[in-house]
Amino acid sequence: MTRPAIGLIDFDGKLPNLALMKLSSFYKGQGFDVLLNDFPRSRVSRVFCSVVFQHNRQKAEQLAALYPAIEFGGTGWDLHKSLPPAVEACQPDYDLYRPEHLLPRLKGPFSRSSKLKKAEVIVSAGIGYTTRGCTRSCGFCVVPEKEGKLHQVGGVGEMVNPRSNVVILLDNNFTADPECIPKLQEIRERGLTVDITQGIDIRNVTPEIAKALAGVRHLRSIHYAWDLMTFEKAVLHGIDTLSGFIRKGKHLCFTLVGFDTTFEEDVYRFRRLVELGIDPYVMIYNRCSDIRLRHWARYVNGRVYKSDSFANYEPWRKAQQMLPAGSLL
Repeated sequence: MTRPAIGLIDFDGKLPNLALMKLSSFYKGQGFDVLLNDFPRSRVSRVFCSVVFQHNRQKAEQLAALYPAIEFGGTGWDLHKSLPPAVEACQPDYDLYRPEHLLPRLKGPFSRSSKLKKAEVIVSAGIGYTTRGCTRSCGFCVVPEKEGKLHQVGGVGEMVNPRSNVVILLDNNFTADPECIPKLQEIRERGLTVDITQGIDIRNVTPEIAKALAGVRHLRSIHYAWDLMTFEKAVLHGIDTLSGFIRKGKHLCFTLVGFDTTFEEDVYRFRRLVELGIDPYVMIYNRCSDIRLRHWARYVNGRVYKSDSFANYEPWRKAQQMLPAGSLL
């Protein structure tokens, strides 16, 4: 006899979805089968869909025509919706995701075998939060409204998946956590490799924090952001401090564009970072439709700047020919 089943849809996440993993644990504990993403409508009695990005909300809504008993959640759906306490208390179901689930979302000029290895590391890793919320109130960020002020919610040990020595840390502002140094020390003592997915707030980095960050293994680069021009002094001071402990070749700096900076300020931040020996990465705010910013992002993120100027960037040169005269003034 076929057991009742719950359907889970990870609509647009780049990582395994912690909320869906907890829902899976909860419903498996209730005797349900749990199916992820690809399942027949007739097989499931209830469906939960997580939407991470707000621009995908309308697309996700179309699923209601297929699954009348669907419930939506996630940052892209409702900032104030949270898991029921009984579900929140569950450990993540590390059997929910397979590497194949992540393959379509892994970008970059890598072979399928390389992407598969990366996906295997990610789905095997422990994942979770030690803090929620943030000490900042940046106008472009939903975290303060969604999660409030920074507060403790768990420990490093609770995140560990016995199958792996990798932990994916989802904290929104790890370097603002008063306990970040003891937590980094615990990560080192446990022999873990950490992926601080939301990056570090470089403005908070002291020599003590930088030394602690240098003392652990990182799954990828140390990444941080320079979002606004008003942050320049604090960001550059933080970069200088961190560079005393972790070489610049291991850094990556996200630069927000399309929010509250001019294109000239975007170019300035890019050039300043390159002069410092820091790799920049352009992030376009809220899928801004500015054609120049879209080409600028491809130019910078594709590392074309290492061989040519933006003025000579062929896709941008062609795009300008299609624009109305004076449209960029």
